[in-house]
Amino acid sequence: MNVKKIRDLTLVDIGLGRTMVIACDSCGGVGMKAHDVLQASPFITGKYTARVALLEVLCTGAEVICLTSTICNEMNVTGKDMIEGIKEELKAAGISNVVLTGSTEENFPTEVTALGITAVGIIENEQLKVNNIKNQALLVVLGQPKVGREVLESKPQDRINYNLIKRLLKESEVYEIIPVGSRGIGYEMQELARNNHMKLTINPTAKLDIAKSGGPSTSVIAAIGKEYFHQMNVDVNMEVVGEVCRD
Repeated sequence: MNVKKIRDLTLVDIGLGRTMVIACDSCGGVGMKAHDVLQASPFITGKYTARVALLEVLCTGAEVICLTSTICNEMNVTGKDMIEGIKEELKAAGISNVVLTGSTEENFPTEVTALGITAVGIIENEQLKVNNIKNQALLVVLGQPKVGREVLESKPQDRINYNLIKRLLKESEVYEIIPVGSRGIGYEMQELARNNHMKLTINPTAKLDIAKSGGPSTSVIAAIGKEYFHQMNVDVNMEVVGEVCRD
């Protein structure tokens, strides 16, 4: 069995021309317990933690078939609220035919909210958009990196949405889409270039802070053809942050 680790993804060749795509995310200290750093509903914790894992898988083009929730708190009431948030995010992503399973902590009382999410998807090999840049591409950030309280206060145009991701994945001139995580735009650009064996040039006039945490993937980097850029019609903030090409 061929298993590869690329960025935050695990890719498993399961035969018959198909690949299993696995991604995970965790969140700690965001909730309503005594020692949480950011006070927010466990519903929000569940919703946005699920968002990160879902986007990692969906951006490859894969169909999500399973989602696990490792809830490090009691089921009643923290776990129930988290699960409702997870279900709400699945609905937002248009995912209904999925196995949702998980576990809670019922042996010990907890004073910090914590959650882990793992998403599993399946895709035909020829449709997989991972390490898919052929010659050169513009790197465009869609949305804006937000973290913590900024996420709760952000506007719709600041956050990438699932409908746009699905539309972009259908375009042949959109080679690859990468969610921006806690290590920021700059790190994700470097990983994209390295994995595609390309040279990265960063746009010196870009206004976005490329070192800022992307929090729960409020933005993505799309590697696209230069000509396609002028045809893009999106309902979120968009900025060219770099370019990749062969040495």
